[in-house]
Amino acid sequence: MPIIAENISHVYNKGQPDETYALRDVSFSIEDGEFIGIIGHTGSGKSTLIQHLNGLLKPDSGRILIDGRDIMSKDVSLRGIRRKVGLVFQYPEYQLFEETVAEDVAFGPKNLGIPPDETDQRVREALRLTELDYDEIADRSPFELSGGQKRRVAIAGVLAMRPEVLILDEPAAGLDPKSHVQILEMIRRVREERKVTVILVSHNMDDVARLCSRVFVMEKGELILSGTPREVFSQTELLRKAGLGLPAAADLIFRMRTLGADIDGDILSAEEAADAVIKWLRKKGKRGR
Repeated sequence: MPIIAENISHVYNKGQPDETYALRDVSFSIEDGEFIGIIGHTGSGKSTLIQHLNGLLKPDSGRILIDGRDIMSKDVSLRGIRRKVGLVFQYPEYQLFEETVAEDVAFGPKNLGIPPDETDQRVREALRLTELDYDEIADRSPFELSGGQKRRVAIAGVLAMRPEVLILDEPAAGLDPKSHVQILEMIRRVREERKVTVILVSHNMDDVARLCSRVFVMEKGELILSGTPREVFSQTELLRKAGLGLPAAADLIFRMRTLGADIDGDILSAEEAADAVIKWLRKKGKRGR
């Protein structure tokens, strides 16, 4: 289910003295099964952008095409779009409200009119995908759970809708380091098992570099750069001007180069950095003989 954005712009407080362009002439395409990372400084338009992808916000100009159809056309059901494009907001656990975990996860399918037997099946599947034990957790209050478990329950509620596209706004925000890693690894496995397209908004450059197949860079409402993680994170100066950092390994190599180290290649991972530094040290050692 391809997604195409064609020259979309969105203005907050249109016609008022404080009129602000949240998005300006943004265009891109996303193919089935991609893992897209969206990065940008606070206020760059990331969250506004993703809310256009399932019709929560309407562009002031331009259009969004899902499966070749303009989602704002009168003959397109936004309810149907939102079944296909699931959006997990930042801190989604604040939206938990049912008495039990099972009831919370079942809320979406019930609203879609899914029969009880299939709803139960979807709840069990969604909890399994988010690595929660149905028998252990289904009848518990979601408010008794840990922060990481609450986050998983909230994500399970979206997965129970069986979306073809899963959009996540800072899904690991505020979690301890262990839960952070577990949530991102869970999302990776969900994508592999369900073959869904994933769109990840994140401030963590290491997560984006490790997980994503392509990266979109937003600045002041504009899409200023897109490409593979290696292509994007090689644009050090452009990223710094946009107020963004590099993955830790890439930043280390960048700093070593500024100090005169002759290290080749675009480095993203710790393994690549280690290999590059070892090669540089060996080369340096031979020169010193």
